Amino acid sequence: MRAAHAFPGELIGVATGPLTNLATALRAEPALPALLRRLVIMGGCYDGTAAAEWNISVDPEAAAEVLAACSESTEPQRLPILCGLDLTRKVAMTPQHLARLAEAAGASTTTMSAHDPRGTRSAASNPLIRLVEDAMRFYMEAHYDNGQEYLAHLHDPLAAAAALDPALVATRPATVDVELTGTRGMTATDWTGRRKPNALIGVGVDAAVFFDRFIARVGTFARRVAEGV
Repeated sequence: MRAAHAFPGELIGVATGPLTNLATALRAEPALPALLRRLVIMGGCYDGTAAAEWNISVDPEAAAEVLAACSESTEPQRLPILCGLDLTRKVAMTPQHLARLAEAAGASTTTMSAHDPRGTRSAASNPLIRLVEDAMRFYMEAHYDNGQEYLAHLHDPLAAAAALDPALVATRPATVDVELTGTRGMTATDWTGRRKPNALIGVGVDAAVFFDRFIARVGTFARRVAEGV
C-alpha cells in the first residue's frame, strides 16, 4: 500500500492465489484499485462450467469483497482482468515447447515423453531448464495419468503475461458474482450488460504469441543464469 501511494498509477497487481491478502489490503485502503496501473487475477471460470476454481474457492468471501471494491471504479480500464480456467486452459505447454525453450537457452536436454518412467528427472545442461522441465513433468504426468493429454496449462504465467501486455488477452466487460452458499466458490457471470461491470473477463488469447514470448524471455534469462550474470 505504501508503494501504491508512492507511485500512483505505476504499479501492476498480479494475484495468482486466493484473494485473502488483497481483500485485507482493500479494507485498509479502499482506494487501492484506483492507485494501481492495472490488476490481473488468475481465478474463476466464466464459461458456465459448473465447477469452483481453486483460487476463488479457498476464500470466496475475499474474492467477492475484491470484486465489490473494483465495481466502484468509474474507469473501465481500471477494472481487473480476470484470467479464468476457460482462458488459461488455452495455453498448454507440451514437450515440444520445452525443447524449444532448451534450445533458446543454449542447453542440451532430452525431449520429455509420456512414456518416460515416472520419477524421471531432467538431464538438461542448464539449471533453470532442469527446474522448469521437472516442474512441468509433474503436471504433464498428472494430466496424462488422468486420461488427458501429456501437457501442462500455464495458468499463472498467462496472468503475468497479461499484466505485462493486456493486449495479449481479448476481454469482455461483465459482472461477476461469487457464490457464498450452496454452490460456494463458483463464479456466476452476467454478460447482459444490464448491471455495472466489475471485471474484464479474458475470453481469448493467442497461444502462439504467448509461447514465443515465454520462450524468448525465459530462454534469455536461463542463458544469463548459466553464465552467472
